[in-house]
Amino acid sequence: MYWFLLFLGVVAVWLLVLALLARRLWGQTKALTRELVTAQSKLDDALSQTGPAGPGQDARARA
Repeated sequence: MYWFLLFLGVVAVWLLVLALLARRLWGQTKALTRELVTAQSKLDDALSQTGPAGPGQDARARA
């Protein structure tokens, strides 16, 4: 009986550790996704300001 309770305790500790790691990973994933969305919107804004041809197209068209 003692070994069974010890086994259950070890399993409980491992589950707690795995839950904490999953929570931390979820938080990092959310933060990374938020940064990627921000960077993508900034890139889209920059591309929309340069126009459909892009910044280097006018120089090549004049040459």
